[in-house]
Amino acid sequence: MTGQQYSNNQIEFYSVEYWQDNWDDLIERVENGEHIGIRNNDGEDAVMVPADDDILKLYTEHNEAS
Repeated sequence: MTGQQYSNNQIEFYSVEYWQDNWDDLIERVENGEHIGIRNNDGEDAVMVPADDDILKLYTEHNEAS
């Protein structure tokens, strides 16, 4: 599955190996607003999406000790 690309008509999925080899380029695409998927050899999927303000607030605006 190395380097293979899959699509569900909205999100492109790449193999874990492809992600490892092309991390910087794929992360840059995500930071620019794309949603990009990862599919492992067992057929399990994950999706990388850009962080929005609400997600960032979860990690920066809290009263818990660090």
